[in-house]
Amino acid sequence: MKKKLKNILKFLPWVAGTSAGAVQAEEEDLWQSVYDARASYYEELIGQLPEDILTMGNMSGVWPGGGLFVIPADNLGEGLWVYTTFGLTNADMPATTTMVDYAIETDEQGRPSRYSGTLQSKDPAPTPPGSAGYGYEMLLIAREDTYWPIGFLQWTVNAEITHDAGLLERVENYNGLTVESIQVDDQDWINVLIAKAQAPLPTGSSLPNGSMDLLIATVITEEEMRWSLEHGREALLQKLIDAGVGQVSDRNRASVVE
Repeated sequence: MKKKLKNILKFLPWVAGTSAGAVQAEEEDLWQSVYDARASYYEELIGQLPEDILTMGNMSGVWPGGGLFVIPADNLGEGLWVYTTFGLTNADMPATTTMVDYAIETDEQGRPSRYSGTLQSKDPAPTPPGSAGYGYEMLLIAREDTYWPIGFLQWTVNAEITHDAGLLERVENYNGLTVESIQVDDQDWINVLIAKAQAPLPTGSSLPNGSMDLLIATVITEEEMRWSLEHGREALLQKLIDAGVGQVSDRNRASVVE
């Protein structure tokens, strides 16, 4: 694990001086211990983490060491894939910087070739007492190895780190959260129900810097979205569980409500 993560700490801010250096060393040790504890939890209950973490250009310098993982979730069930943020519970979160004037240049084939932007300081977002970073990691579980869940995770990271969305607090206050028409690709949108993970899925853990909840985003139909507005998110989640859908996203399934 330490070999896999050897380059991550180089992105953390450096502080000069003897006493300041000692503080820096303690902060790095805590950061690493949080990362390792979370990685062990994922690998025990979900599946082996890939060697490479997917990073977001507009989070460079904002979310050091943070990124996205696509995990073959053998421990959850055959044929399942988990798409997850990995670092919202880092010891240096909530973020104290943001990227402004962010731009992407592309090559002749339309592929990103250069990123630019300016880092600007920001006040850290308020978080629940005793939480690790933002207090949660976001997961989407599917039966396919595909791109669109990555688009959803990018939306999550931008909403939380850039815009201080407070998704965990919203989920707790409203017993779940429905979000309509999230763009996950150029011409692709989804509706989701976001709720805390329900057993037998792993639900969270205690990390060295506080508690970590796991939030699960489940793709829902237009009918289910409208039904939840009248009956509530908690009732919709129960409908999904009773129908055997649970918190696994299947964009081709039938609605569980009339």
